[in-house]
Amino acid sequence: MLALALSLMVVSLITGNPIYQVAVILAAAVLAFSAGVFKQWSSWWKLCLVIFVMALVINPLVSRYGATVIWRGPHVPVFGHLFITAEAVAYGAGMGLRLSAMIWVFALITLTVDPDNVLGLLRGRGAKSALVSALTMRMVPTMMSDAGDLLDAQRSRGIVSDNGGRMAALKSRLPLVKRILKTSLDRGVSLAEAMEARAYGSGPRTRYRDYGFKAGDAAALVAALVILGVGIAGVAAGFLSFTYYPTLSMHFEAGTAAFFAVPVVAAFALLLLSEIWKRSNWLRLRV
Repeated sequence: MLALALSLMVVSLITGNPIYQVAVILAAAVLAFSAGVFKQWSSWWKLCLVIFVMALVINPLVSRYGATVIWRGPHVPVFGHLFITAEAVAYGAGMGLRLSAMIWVFALITLTVDPDNVLGLLRGRGAKSALVSALTMRMVPTMMSDAGDLLDAQRSRGIVSDNGGRMAALKSRLPLVKRILKTSLDRGVSLAEAMEARAYGSGPRTRYRDYGFKAGDAAALVAALVILGVGIAGVAAGFLSFTYYPTLSMHFEAGTAAFFAVPVVAAFALLLLSEIWKRSNWLRLRV
């Protein structure tokens, strides 16, 4: 799954074609639906919308490139004459789509890939770095969860009050900071004791669970290689080229649509295989 998401990320970065960015987003949506996390995945639309609107608004205001002027404004000191070109608007929309595609792909990785399993790939000399990375990644979410629980407990006891101004609310939360610090230290000591009880560092590393390379992994890896290979070939051959400046232009031939469809078709193929796998007891018993 990580390789599949990374293939979408790479092809999204190497091409600026907005149509291909839409194809990457659609492929990520199909994969999220196949993994059963579409509801959580789609909740990222607010962040994507904000990023898209910011790119769409800011780029035309600061860019002075493009041959098609669609609006001329007054003269502003330092900035000179303000004007907006159609190419600058299109470039802002294209960059907004690219950033949105990256966010959607990262959301897919967050929801479908276990960070501990990813860090577990760093075997041998990278084991200690993987441990530090895992603890670091869990620190902020754990502290936020502890803070929420402690805040609810203190509210129920009347220690924390939400009434008054910001300064009053800030002063009422000072005991919370002290309690979070103590809780974090206690958690660190407990973690160290647990690692010592499990003989961490006393000998060769062992694994609680052994993950084998199965048919689903092979299908996902093949889809990732197809998406990556076809995307790189399309960029190299110019089928996915898109020019914003000085005028908008896109290379479109009979085979161009096939390059746009590859990520979506690959995602739908994995969705179909997933549904067949879920409903076929015969396959699950023999593969």
